[in-house]
Amino acid sequence: MVDFSKHIKKNQTTETKDYKMALVAKEEKTYEPIPTGMQQAVCAMVCDIGTHEGTYEGRPNIRHQIVVIWELDEKNAEGRPFQASKFYTLSLGEKANLRKDLESWRGQKFTADELKGFDLEKLVGVNCFLNVVENEGKTKIAAITPLAKNMPKIKQTAMQEPDWVGKMRAKSVEYAGKGSADAGSPHGGPAPTAEDDLPF
Repeated sequence: MVDFSKHIKKNQTTETKDYKMALVAKEEKTYEPIPTGMQQAVCAMVCDIGTHEGTYEGRPNIRHQIVVIWELDEKNAEGRPFQASKFYTLSLGEKANLRKDLESWRGQKFTADELKGFDLEKLVGVNCFLNVVENEGKTKIAAITPLAKNMPKIKQTAMQEPDWVGKMRAKSVEYAGKGSADAGSPHGGPAPTAEDDLPF
């Protein structure tokens, strides 16, 4: 075995100058948690992230998924609205979480005609209250309820979807080149009548 120790000591002055690595300190981004409790919010966007393979009760399944993103009235340390989001299967079935949350949000059940097809773009710009809770160190939306009557509304400011949405979409069946599942369409439903006095 060759002993390089003598060579290093002999040339340590020049070698150190040539190969010294810089120690660069950078600002580390810290995650600012979403405030918990009842928060006024506005729906900023509804994003289609495609169909995803998974399991349910131990059996494989495939689901067309969306993510709804809200902006909170409360601002973070940088002065921008906090964002909260929730994933849903694109379904208005009787047991679907999307249906349960939308009916809670609007304060009224869907009619039979609305259940034939409801345009989710109607949610964008609509205010609500989000009950944000902490669970195992993470925040999640426990409930969505309508805004009180005559309460001042807030407007969404976000125009572009976050980078993580694109990353989730990239994991979909469509992006993987496996084709797409016929999960139905949210479009085509009738608009709510004026006398309903509903947010959407």
